[in-house]
Amino acid sequence: MNKGRKMQASALINGLSNGLKILCLGLASSAPLSAQGPDPTSPRVATAQGLVQGIPTETGTAYLGLSYAAAPVGDLRWRSPQTPTAWDGIRRADAFGPPCAQPPLRGQTAISDISREDCLTLNIWVPRKSSGDKLPVMLWIHGGGFQNGMGSSPTYDGVALSRHGVIVVTLNYRLGVFGFLAHRQLTAESAHNSSGNFGLEDQIAALRWVSANIGAFGGDPANVTLFGQSAGGASVLNLMTSDQTAGLFARAIIQSGAARSSIAPVALADAEGQGETFAKGQSLAALRGMDTAAILAMADEAARSGARFSPVQDGYVIRRAAATAIADPDRPATPLLIGSNAREGLGALPADKLEGAIRAEFGKNAAAALAAYGLAGPNPATPDRLMGTPAEQFSTDSTFRCGAVNIARVSAAAGAPVWQYEFEQFVPGREARGAAHSFEVPYVFGNLLTTGFSAAPYAAADRSLSDLMVRYWTNFAKRGNPNEPGLPVWQAYDSSGQAYLRLSSERRGNAEIGHDLRGEICRLFPQD
Repeated sequence: MNKGRKMQASALINGLSNGLKILCLGLASSAPLSAQGPDPTSPRVATAQGLVQGIPTETGTAYLGLSYAAAPVGDLRWRSPQTPTAWDGIRRADAFGPPCAQPPLRGQTAISDISREDCLTLNIWVPRKSSGDKLPVMLWIHGGGFQNGMGSSPTYDGVALSRHGVIVVTLNYRLGVFGFLAHRQLTAESAHNSSGNFGLEDQIAALRWVSANIGAFGGDPANVTLFGQSAGGASVLNLMTSDQTAGLFARAIIQSGAARSSIAPVALADAEGQGETFAKGQSLAALRGMDTAAILAMADEAARSGARFSPVQDGYVIRRAAATAIADPDRPATPLLIGSNAREGLGALPADKLEGAIRAEFGKNAAAALAAYGLAGPNPATPDRLMGTPAEQFSTDSTFRCGAVNIARVSAAAGAPVWQYEFEQFVPGREARGAAHSFEVPYVFGNLLTTGFSAAPYAAADRSLSDLMVRYWTNFAKRGNPNEPGLPVWQAYDSSGQAYLRLSSERRGNAEIGHDLRGEICRLFPQD
């Protein structure tokens, strides 16, 4: 990684948790906002492990806290997920499972205090349906920088999406050191000679559980759309290009997750080295015998020394760079909806370091890049109302925006149908931040809440935009195309027009087509 990318990676990683705070905190242990309480008359569903009974919602039934894998504790810590234990009788699926073990987020302990290692659960929202229906499925992977978050955030309540005839699934997966520790001893004991991607393996286990069981809930296992944001979007990209996910999902939605190499998977040897630094010479048996708090304290110490516990190019789950895998003619093309937000300037560099980072990042194209950012002349560049200061523009371009542009380009070239967007909405009360990281998620779920950390004084214009986005997203999940009669036409991305949809209540009909998103900048980046 060159100097510019190291600087940008550090700024991005430091800023991720702050940018995601609005989504990761909230009513972690409560029932969903739509739940009406347990009801013994609620439908019972036979899963591979046993009978479950859900709770009614305004649009159907929710099944909460279903185990999709065994508890990864004791000797199962840092092992591939195992099949969950079966049970006799009927299990009430009326409460979320705890979030996966994680440290406090920027000093906030609402989630970390209730987090546990025994956390591999998922939640299902099923709309009312005819008995013969086989409904499309949308499986959500939460963000949080691979360090924080939970599938039970009120922002992710699935009722609004399920109202449009889809089954919604959210899940927890192992985070931080529990999900992404690589170590030579772990690699040696692994059946597939790899380590470091236990969190991604959890996501794959959840997909396999859904494939095996969702038919009993009325879902179509052949029509699963995987979607996620930030680290969740990066997870979608990793799974979309993995050899271990064939047949488990049909389509993919990547929201602010196709970041360029600044937060790409770490090389296995480097990750193993970080793991050995973390372990301080202790055996795996000793580490597996420690309590959760002790492991988190050791991980915090390692992180302060530069360790990053996140996905690893391990040769098993992740075998090669995403763009290389997508371009492989022997791989089936995955229909893709992909985009970013207009101002995702997490951890933007200070002005005195910006020029040096741009020069290091762009190399021979540095002079053209400085001119494009308005930094070539003697006068300070004027901030753009939509995209922010040059530092914020560089932060967004060098990670989420041009990463999404590149994956859209490569996917379309490989023959996949691709729809690209940019979210440009100014959220009420947060106008000064622009369309910042994570701000689109409440609109996608149709959950414009008035309480919690994603709350805002949303107006009618916001609800209209959200309604449109919900329809686009669920249409894509149903048919692989976001369009339907009566909606503004969303042109597919191709190499000639390079169309993308600008989503904002300031646009006519909340959506207008643009072309060649940030082309003059994105083409200057080295092509990875």
